[in-house]
Amino acid sequence: MYFLNCFFIMNSDYRYKLETPRVTGRRQQKFTCPHCGRKKCFVCYVDTQNGNRYVADNVGKCDHQHSCGYHYKPSEYYHDNQWAQEPKVHPEDYCKPAPLPPFQPLDAQYVLRSHSPRSTFWQWFSTVVASRLNLSEQQVKDVFNDYYIGATRRRCVIFWQIDDQVRVHGGHIMQYRTDGHRDGYQGWTHVPLIKNGQLPANWTLYQCFFGQHLLARRPDDRVCLVESEKTALVMAACQPQFVWLATCGSGGLSPEKAACLKGRRVTLFPDSGCYEKWSRQMAQTTGINYYVDRQLEAYPPNTDLCDLLL
Repeated sequence: MYFLNCFFIMNSDYRYKLETPRVTGRRQQKFTCPHCGRKKCFVCYVDTQNGNRYVADNVGKCDHQHSCGYHYKPSEYYHDNQWAQEPKVHPEDYCKPAPLPPFQPLDAQYVLRSHSPRSTFWQWFSTVVASRLNLSEQQVKDVFNDYYIGATRRRCVIFWQIDDQVRVHGGHIMQYRTDGHRDGYQGWTHVPLIKNGQLPANWTLYQCFFGQHLLARRPDDRVCLVESEKTALVMAACQPQFVWLATCGSGGLSPEKAACLKGRRVTLFPDSGCYEKWSRQMAQTTGINYYVDRQLEAYPPNTDLCDLLL
């Protein structure tokens, strides 16, 4: 059994990981993508058995999976560069993975204090979206309160991630223009809290689905899963009979995160181009009565339900 454990742990997928605070215990660094040239969107692979050092400055993954898609793995790097000898590590070291930092929920007071309609996003939603989809004032108000929509002083929107045990995992900060399109900036509420000393330096973000707290409140309703928070909110206003959740990115779906959906009836609506990816992830789950809808595959890449409605 010891040999088998070492065999599976010693594979390259375990040794080399994309840099995250959970893996390295330090803040994640994002660099300029060597393929598309955009800044602060490229995450490097680290060698977890060699001091979490970067493999190379071009070995990593771009955040822009659809428009760029650059993903250069360590195995490909060592295959392409025979001169770069892979560092040797004693086999026993592979069987000693570093313990993960404990999950530490944020204080719910942060959610309550930020709950505000002052963001540019919400002003667009409550006017433009409500007008185009003929939503009543009550429908808009219900969505705003159900999802605890927040705002920063600079009028960015805060999409809070709260799990089915009502624990606050984090707040996704995004800037939108008055036309409902993203302005490029995005961040997380824990970053300034760590900087100001209100959270420990090793505090680690463990994401959950956006809207996950609604599962416990509505145990019998069908669940619908989409990629973006924006789409989840628009659909929740149009079809409130379903519980609308968001993965917060095309890579935000995993068997671990989907565990909260066990025993539920779930329909997934991946953005066009992500059907196969989401189907593979759901195939690894158990106890979920799910269906992955592929109708959006007939549209251009990155099309979602919100695009079709608006």
